[in-house]
Amino acid sequence: MSTPKSDDRGRARSRDELLYVYIVCAVDGARFAAVAASEPECLAQVASYVAEQAAGQLHPPSACRVRELLADGDTNAAVAEYFRHTGERWEAEWLVTASLHQDSGSTAWSGSVPLPELVHGLDRERPSRVLSSR
Repeated sequence: MSTPKSDDRGRARSRDELLYVYIVCAVDGARFAAVAASEPECLAQVASYVAEQAAGQLHPPSACRVRELLADGDTNAAVAEYFRHTGERWEAEWLVTASLHQDSGSTAWSGSVPLPELVHGLDRERPSRVLSSR
């Protein structure tokens, strides 16, 4: 059994520690990326993006619903609502999530990031992976 390494702050670091990556994608590429040590931290970054973009990207009733959910503190539902309605007014966006593992022999993090397949030229399949309430 290996002993945990210490990070720069002297805390013990487990080999099972993860780094979370959330990427907001559109047909023209990545629009926003969030990286954090926990899913809630990553989701909070995406929620900030959603709060900034909702009024310009969504029809007014959908944008209003996203703002209401954020005001109520229901971040998961607000993010899901935003991605459910993108593409109805302007370009579609979707959320891709991944977790990375730290390489035990270095400071590098690695893992697979699921990217959508190209469909009909430049149109991309919209993955339905949106965070559910936990």
